[in-house]
Amino acid sequence: MIHRIAEIEAHSLSAIPALRTEIYDGWHLRFARNHTRRANSVNVVSRGELPIQEKIDYCEAAYAKERQPSHFRLTPLADDGLDPLLAERNYGLFGETEVRVQTIDDSYSSDSGSDLVTYDANSEFWMKGVAALTGQNTAQQAVFREMLSLIQLDIQAIAILRGKEIVACGMGVQSKDYLGLFEFATHPNFRRRGFAARIARHMLQCAKNAGIARAYLQVVTENRSGRDFWSRVGFREVLYHYHYRSKL
Repeated sequence: MIHRIAEIEAHSLSAIPALRTEIYDGWHLRFARNHTRRANSVNVVSRGELPIQEKIDYCEAAYAKERQPSHFRLTPLADDGLDPLLAERNYGLFGETEVRVQTIDDSYSSDSGSDLVTYDANSEFWMKGVAALTGQNTAQQAVFREMLSLIQLDIQAIAILRGKEIVACGMGVQSKDYLGLFEFATHPNFRRRGFAARIARHMLQCAKNAGIARAYLQVVTENRSGRDFWSRVGFREVLYHYHYRSKL
């Protein structure tokens, strides 16, 4: 299982890249001007050899230099004892998240609706639609654009339109082995119409056509409706959990 977790973690770090990453004894320090906690946190890729306390000190100094708070994203790959050490340093626990996976089978089909549109990921129209639906401010929009430009994998940038307005969106990022699903959002006036499910199923079929057999996504554990939704789409297996430790 650890091997599968490592594969998905490597894919997700490439699928949603930070603007800058510093590697320190197996820990990846990610910086993206405070865009999201995920893109501005320490991620353990391998455990390394240096003493953990020394490594924590280094990370805190690195984020303080950037005038950013210290966040650690803790998956099953994290060093033994790291979580309680951070708790002792007054780091709070936040954002417990499930990573759900599924094997892409033949139950999906491409969406033929004319309102479902696939865009180039650099499309200004699509990026503005995502920004509006996910609540990005001007600074976050700028960082999101930069992050998209750094993605080296294939991107599915999909939206559902009503007139000339994007009312639902999603992004799939795929390698030869995995499809990761990100940036799903629907306008409040258009929820419970199956738009997000249509986008997800279309992505899965496109990935299947490209020879990709496995998909994953992340859903916050407290988000019961989100967990139920993704179960209906087919993401029922929870492979692992992660959470954040953030300096209080």
